[in-house]
Amino acid sequence: MAVKKKPQKYQQANAYYSHGSEAYEIEREYDPSEKAVKRKKTTKRQQSVKTKLAMQRRANRLYSIKIVMVLAVFFCGTLAFMWSSALVTEQRVETQKYKDKLNELKNENALLAADVSEQMDLENVKKIATEKLGMVEPQPYQIKYIDVPEQSYTIHYEDDNKNTVQQESENTLVRTIVGLFKKE
Repeated sequence: MAVKKKPQKYQQANAYYSHGSEAYEIEREYDPSEKAVKRKKTTKRQQSVKTKLAMQRRANRLYSIKIVMVLAVFFCGTLAFMWSSALVTEQRVETQKYKDKLNELKNENALLAADVSEQMDLENVKKIATEKLGMVEPQPYQIKYIDVPEQSYTIHYEDDNKNTVQQESENTLVRTIVGLFKKE
């Protein structure tokens, strides 16, 4: 059986035109208590959706704060690495300058040592003394020879020094042994 369609009135706000085989919506009478229940349900639903959204926003903020912190730590680490590398490079350059200066001074010392050894040659000294300074060799009566005993003061002093070191080591040994038996 075919349902007859009621003629539509387009002036009414709740009227609409239906195409095809769909059924008309049956309007119920207005019940204010039912709308209040729907509002409460929607508000509870909306509140749960709002709380979920708020929690999600908080989680997103925390996540973005964590990412910012990680990036800040990475940036600070990169800066620290670059700063330490710059310091190492600066120290390396300064060390190289000092090494170059040291090599230069060593070369100068070698030249001066060669010059001194050349000037200290006995024949050269004799030549300068006789020609420039007017010195002469001593006469045989001016030369005196002395006999040095086998045991000189330096050897005697060295023996005393060895005895003192030996006595100190013996005293240290005795103090160590006595220290082991003391009650603390």
